[in-house]
Formats: sequence, C-alpha cells, structure tokens
Amino acid sequence: MRWCCPAFKSWYEGAGERGFAILVGRDQNRKPQFVIQHRSIDPGAEDLVKTETPLSLVADIQIDFCPWCGSKLEKWYGENVDALYRADLKITYS
Repeated sequence: MRWCCPAFKSWYEGAGERGFAILVGRDQNRKPQFVIQHRSIDPGAEDLVKTETPLSLVADIQIDFCPWCGSKLEKWYGENVDALYRADLKITYS
C-alpha cells in the first residue's frame, strides 16, 4: 500500500483501540468513505462504564481530505477502498 503520509498510515493502523483512528469503507451508495473515529475506551470494556449521564463511547466524523497532508482521499485510495475496509470496526446504528 502506498500511503499519502505517515500520519494517515499510523492512524489507520491504530483503528480498533482506544483513541483516534482512521476507518475506510463505503457509504450506503457504495461511494468510498473515510472516517476519523474516536473510542473513549477499549473495545469490550463498555460494561465497566457506569454513568447516569449519556456518554458517547465511540464517535465518527466523515472526512474527504487527509488532515495532515491535504490529499483528496477518494483520489488517493479509491482503488484500494475494499482492501482497506474492516467491517468489524465500523459503527452501525439501529
């Protein structure tokens, strides 16, 4: 894989752990989708959180450009979206 910059690669590789990460996939129209995800806690530790106030444990923000180098992500990774997709890390809403 040829990455647009070292920071994008590092955040992609950190996906699924607590903190910030990059996810790659497709939206409901099958268009390439790039997301910054933040996890407040490690996966599997959700039951340890006790609060009376609503708390977001995972949040996603869609992006079109690399936050570090400015590359247009669909142009840079468009042919590799399916190879970069990791379904188990995507948030699904019911």
